[in-house]
Amino acid sequence: MPKSAKLSGIKSLRCYTIQEAAGVTGGSDRTIRAWIKQGLPALESERPTLVRGNALISFIEGQRQARKSHLSRDEFYCLKCRAARKPAGALVDCETDGARTKLTALCEACDTIMHKPITPISLSEVSDIFDVTMRSAPIRSSKADH
Repeated sequence: MPKSAKLSGIKSLRCYTIQEAAGVTGGSDRTIRAWIKQGLPALESERPTLVRGNALISFIEGQRQARKSHLSRDEFYCLKCRAARKPAGALVDCETDGARTKLTALCEACDTIMHKPITPISLSEVSDIFDVTMRSAPIRSSKADH
């Protein structure tokens, strides 16, 4: 079973039984029943219980939106703490690789390495907030060079 439900196969104007909803989202019957208990609108007066496609789509999108963590400019997301954290000592390494720029820092709470992609344009704003050390990206060699 996938970690997140698929939206691509759900038709918004169709009604699904619990088993069909499980199949189209890639989940299980138990998952759909749990979602109904959590607030997924269902036509429970009908037998079998039916779930409208548009309700299923909006419920899954709402779950995804609730899981997102909105970070301020001076925060990173620590995967170990599962929370927004500031870098230890406001020390940040910056690595630029062409059009991509990535910040790396240690979590202030657990000392785990955290990463945050930024745009090259916002690098000057980041420099005002953190003590930034610039690093060059490692040169990637192709197999044809060997």
